Amino acid sequence: MKAWKRIAYLPLALLIIFTISTAAYGDLYWESERVSEGLPAGLPGNLPKQMLDQFNKTETVKYYLTLYAYRMDTSDGIMIMEYDTMAMYHINIKDKTYTKVNATALTDNERGMEMVEGWAEEMKVTSTNETKKIAGYMCKKYNMTMMGINNEFWFSKDVKGYKEYTAFGKKMEKMFEKNPIMKKMGIAGNLDGFPVQTVTHVMGMTTTTTLKTIEEKALSKDLFEIPKGYKMLNLEAPPY
Repeated sequence: MKAWKRIAYLPLALLIIFTISTAAYGDLYWESERVSEGLPAGLPGNLPKQMLDQFNKTETVKYYLTLYAYRMDTSDGIMIMEYDTMAMYHINIKDKTYTKVNATALTDNERGMEMVEGWAEEMKVTSTNETKKIAGYMCKKYNMTMMGINNEFWFSKDVKGYKEYTAFGKKMEKMFEKNPIMKKMGIAGNLDGFPVQTVTHVMGMTTTTTLKTIEEKALSKDLFEIPKGYKMLNLEAPPY
């Protein structure tokens, strides 16, 4: 996996952690609009339109959340995360293939732990007094910088069911107790609310993800299983 893809993947991984750290005790489904703009640094600006459209696009992202697993559907495929095993799957529907990564893999060895500790030292999370209404919710702004990535997180306590699903953060905190990045972010409550909007600036690209709809409803376990007949591929490098 190319370097810019690994770096660009990191904000997504962090957003997943922020989201599941406030997971509901009941099943939850929501949709967000994701707008991507710009071009990764180092790439020529005269790329064919088909390639440019990969970086500049607007899409609907669908999220499915339960006590035992999390799923996100994008135009690039499906991502599933199992809480108990901390396994993350990326499913390619077009090719009928999938990859598997352990979310704690980097901290399972000395070299990986040193790398993560370095990221944690560089990370800065700042709570601001800035507020504004987004998608009908009054939100508070948090800033985060790390590895040249600048993030704006807009959290709200007005999202329906907020008080019910914040308690689940304690479970996720225990899962990541060996990860210094998660400790520094304080996922059990320092970032208070539901992520209504996230703006990420990285390597010349800007991605804005905004909540559109959210509802509590029963979700089938089939949503969190690998479809039959799909082949598992080996990753050349972890997506961090």
